[in-house]
Amino acid sequence: MADAGGARLIKDDKKLIVTKKLKESEVSMLVILAIIGVAALAVYFVLLPMFTNMRSLTGEIDELKMKELEFKTQIAQTEIYQNQFDEAQASYYRFFPYFFPPMDPEIVDERVTSMLIAHDMTPATLNMTTLEVEGISPYYADELRANPVPEILEPEEEAPELTAPPAGGADDMLADQGGTAAEPEGPADSYAFVYTVTLSAYGDRDNLYTFLQQVSGMTAMHVISFSFTDSQTTRDEAGVSTTTPGLINMQIKMYVLIDGVPARDFGAGGQ
Repeated sequence: MADAGGARLIKDDKKLIVTKKLKESEVSMLVILAIIGVAALAVYFVLLPMFTNMRSLTGEIDELKMKELEFKTQIAQTEIYQNQFDEAQASYYRFFPYFFPPMDPEIVDERVTSMLIAHDMTPATLNMTTLEVEGISPYYADELRANPVPEILEPEEEAPELTAPPAGGADDMLADQGGTAAEPEGPADSYAFVYTVTLSAYGDRDNLYTFLQQVSGMTAMHVISFSFTDSQTTRDEAGVSTTTPGLINMQIKMYVLIDGVPARDFGAGGQ
């Protein structure tokens, strides 16, 4: 009887298991959930990295396209750049003779001293500055005006009082002791490297005039100021005469050109 009861229990358990089988709708739901999980994993591990790489590649492509456009623009302007370079080089060689090359202090001393000796002057002192940058102002011509035509005054009218020009003008200064070259006024539009030389020498007026005449034709040397004292002869009580030679003082600017170094880069608040 016990065996029959155990067999009956086993049979009942089998029936219970059979009754717990999933329905078709539940199986379909589980399959759908499995597909969704696989798809989510694929999106997370495959599609997201792919989209990230694609976005990065798109940015690199855009950057390369911009560089390509820039290079094409530069290549298209190669002829223009070459023409500008040729014009600048031609201008450089055209103005090169107007300037001295950069010189050591010994060369400046030798050049100026030799010019003084060539004009029968005896050098006394010479000082020079280091290489500097100077702004060159544009030239402004004075406006030309016609003198007013004199009018015939009526008898009852009084003639205007004439005033004499102020004494000590530029002509008197040049005729008596020396002169100073007037510097043009206005903002500088170009720059140049320059040495400033201050010197004194013994000589007379004729020596100074011939020296100034030679420098007036030079574009790289400019006498900005000069003065002179005539020679004097004195006699002492014994009747012996002593002659003091004339003394000439000048300040000269010597403009130089440095190959490949534009003075504009060092002027107007530059280096």
